Amino acid sequence: MTEWRIDSLLIGELYLPHGGAIQRDPVHVWLARDGTRNVLIDSGMAEIEHITKRLKVKGWGGGHAKLTELLAGEGLTPADIDHVVLTHGHFDHAENLDLFPDACVVIQRDELSHAADPVPSQRVFYWQSTIGNLVARRRPGQIRTLDGDAELFDGFRVLKVPSHTPGMQVPLIRTSKGIVAIASDLGDHYRYWFPADARATDYPQRSLSDAFITGNIRSESERDWQAAMRRVQLASDIVVPAHDFRIPKKIPEEWFAIPESTEGDLAHVPPDMSSF
Repeated sequence: MTEWRIDSLLIGELYLPHGGAIQRDPVHVWLARDGTRNVLIDSGMAEIEHITKRLKVKGWGGGHAKLTELLAGEGLTPADIDHVVLTHGHFDHAENLDLFPDACVVIQRDELSHAADPVPSQRVFYWQSTIGNLVARRRPGQIRTLDGDAELFDGFRVLKVPSHTPGMQVPLIRTSKGIVAIASDLGDHYRYWFPADARATDYPQRSLSDAFITGNIRSESERDWQAAMRRVQLASDIVVPAHDFRIPKKIPEEWFAIPESTEGDLAHVPPDMSSF
């Protein structure tokens, strides 16, 4: 029975306008290894300079150089990556694919269709650089399109969970301590998964003790999204949100369902803007 280990790699941050202030969004990719395969979950964002020019959003990191540096820190080069599993196709999750011309990119067929013709509110999140790279890839070696849940490898499967996007998929990965769900933007902060728990949020809501908070960027209904989160929670032992600062960095060495407290949640801590 194969057991995996997973490293959460911080590729950069985005500083997003939010309620008259700035919300800091860390952007992660994940490296999953079983001793034979090196699988990258999401490929991260482009260079922050490019994002700032295009979206007027500041931050740091991103791009080929940062991702290559992160892989080097794990003793790997981009050529060592066998597969890239995309949770969805938004620009902060699916750029830099040209670093991996020989890897097989795994994506839901519905996500590929949505990238070409998204709901209007998501047009800004799908970039031609990502779409062009995906379309140019050749089966079976460079791309694999899925139609629903699938087991990719022993101990590594994906659930298709339409919510944030029609082709959203969440990897479920077996480790020595249990099943990890790389939840991505299905619930990108712990407060969305545990809205009534004071360890997850400074503003716990008892009325949501049996439910979740869903995001504003969506292609499906709130009921569909709630059902998707419930499905992932029931299928896993812990969830790892995409844009929370407190996620475990090395799994299973670090293992928790909920952080001990909100300390370390830097989302609303003002970033140092002195260099901008």
